[in-house]
Amino acid sequence: MVFTRAASALLMTTSVAATGVLLPLYTYPSAEYNDGAANWKPALDAIAASSAVPWLAVVNPGNGPGQTGQPGNSDVNYIAGVSQLNAQPNVQTIGYVRTNYGTSPPAELQANITNWASWASYSASNIGVDGIFFDESSALDFEYLNTAVTYARTAFGSKKIVTICNFGSAAPDEFFTICDVAIVFESFLNSPDAPAYMGEETIDANTPDGYEAQAAVVVHDFVGTAADGRAADTTLLRSYVQEAKDYGLGWLYFCSGGYDSITTAPATVGALAAAF
Repeated sequence: MVFTRAASALLMTTSVAATGVLLPLYTYPSAEYNDGAANWKPALDAIAASSAVPWLAVVNPGNGPGQTGQPGNSDVNYIAGVSQLNAQPNVQTIGYVRTNYGTSPPAELQANITNWASWASYSASNIGVDGIFFDESSALDFEYLNTAVTYARTAFGSKKIVTICNFGSAAPDEFFTICDVAIVFESFLNSPDAPAYMGEETIDANTPDGYEAQAAVVVHDFVGTAADGRAADTTLLRSYVQEAKDYGLGWLYFCSGGYDSITTAPATVGALAAAF
């Protein structure tokens, strides 16, 4: 991966420019009922081991906050897991909602956002979320997404939240004015467009000038070889992370499995944290 544009001076959601991890934490928290979110322990350990790195951890009980309408989805395992995430000072926990490329009914979207905001009302432990992840965002309908983001900011009241928009590709500049973070590339390592991803054609073309610190790159199935023939191993992972930091990219994530795994080698969540 070659990042060619100069780094931006500011990170929009923190006070200091720094490349962070945008973690889609879609693994169910527990292997067994009420085990303290054992499945999330590798992520929690990685977060603790990289205390100088900011993390955005996206949680998703069921294409959103879950069906119960109750904080934590009335699930002791999610309650245990999210409370442990929130205990880490370098983490912001983000709630998932699906926009279905601008076709999810606004009432459904708003209900999910309101449900996420209600997690802060749980009194037994801190499970409030710090923002909303708008998955499958459409870069063709600014008004739809702007309405959704505005509703989210209103739903959380005085709390300043992080809004993440997953375009997975380029988006016009105006979307960066409403999305604190925009995913400008999402694919697997050796996908057909990997040669573009490995150079400036994708990263630079998809990231408007001045918004590098808001941009994010997400790569799953980090296995096999990259477009330039290098093996997908921890050496390559470290190289990519360093280049992203030099570029001034705001956020990144690499994993060797799908989003339901954080322990598939070589790009485990622990190896990613160590690459910083």
